[in-house]
Amino acid sequence: MATKGSGLKSTSINGVKMYMVSSQQRNPAPWDYQQKIELVQDVTFPTAMSRIKATPDGEFLIASGIYPPQIKVYELREFALKFERHFDSEIIDFQILDDDYSKLAFLCADRSVCLHAKYGKHYT
Repeated sequence: MATKGSGLKSTSINGVKMYMVSSQQRNPAPWDYQQKIELVQDVTFPTAMSRIKATPDGEFLIASGIYPPQIKVYELREFALKFERHFDSEIIDFQILDDDYSKLAFLCADRSVCLHAKYGKHYT
């Protein structure tokens, strides 16, 4: 289902609303400029992104991807990549264990659980 009334096109797939953003429009959009839309740049993975979660403090966005298996942490204050880490096995799921990215647990396809801290891999 696509909506066009507000000037910003959106589609809802399985209850998830997606917005189409493009720079082709030359006239100002008719929506209220008091509501800002800010985008995180370069949220890309070579093949696919499998999971994405925001930290409870709202400061960071953590995304996992496949082929090669990796995570990327984005700092939302800067709207940019903070760091990325590569894994030996595909990440099935992950959990944020603290308010920020300092404690993370990853469930991997090789049946391992990897615990990460700010400095890197802590324990597998």
